[in-house]
Order: sequence, then structure tokens, then C-alpha cells
Amino acid sequence: MPFKILLKATRLPDTSPSTFKSRLESHIELVKRLTGPDFPLSHRRSYINRPTTPSAEGTYPTTVLLGQQSDFSFDSIAELTFEDEAAFERFQKRVMEPEIAKLIQEDENGWSDREKLGIVVLGEVRETRR
Repeated sequence: MPFKILLKATRLPDTSPSTFKSRLESHIELVKRLTGPDFPLSHRRSYINRPTTPSAEGTYPTTVLLGQQSDFSFDSIAELTFEDEAAFERFQKRVMEPEIAKLIQEDENGWSDREKLGIVVLGEVRETRR
């Protein structure tokens, strides 16, 4: 049975949304290379739509349809799908290996706010189509 996690990532305040997106895309390729066959079956990313230039206050506000701007302080969400929980545990073990963990953290420096990183296990997923 597939095992899925949801990951919420946030850029550092001095990082533009376009730089964040570019760096994250490169980062995923690095993680894929470092973890090889233990990389998830899929790593699907969605980015919060933000302007390409900052506002007068130096921020990149999104168009909030419901809620507050502060509800959307993160910049991307990702759904990672593994064959099963054992495959996820192999991936976790791999990214925690000292040399790999060091390379991952070094790559994240300067653009990703690790203190705001959030990861949760997803339960049942349902989809309704037209």
C-alpha cells in the first residue's frame, strides 16, 4: 500500500519566490542523486503563486481567496509517495546518513527556512473528478 507524506517548505525572508523555486528544484535533483533507488516513487511539488517583484514593504503577498495572508507564510507543499512505509523508512535512513545529511543541509543554507519546515504523514487520499 502506498505511503505518502506532505511537506511544507518556506523560503528565507531575503529569498525571492523565483529563487526559492529554482533552488528547490535543484535541491530535489540533489536529493534524488544522493538517495538513488531510495528516492520516492514521486515527489510532486506545488508552489504558492506570488508576484515576481516585491511589494513596497518588500514582501511577496499572495492572492488569498479565503483566510489571511499570514495563513500562507509557506511557499510550497510537496506530496511524496513511497511504495510502502518500509520504503519511506529506507529513504529516511538514507537522508540521515551523516555525509548525505550534511550535503542536504549545506544545499538548503541561504534559501530555505529549515525552522519552518513541516512534514506530516498523509492518511487516506480521496479524489473527486468531474
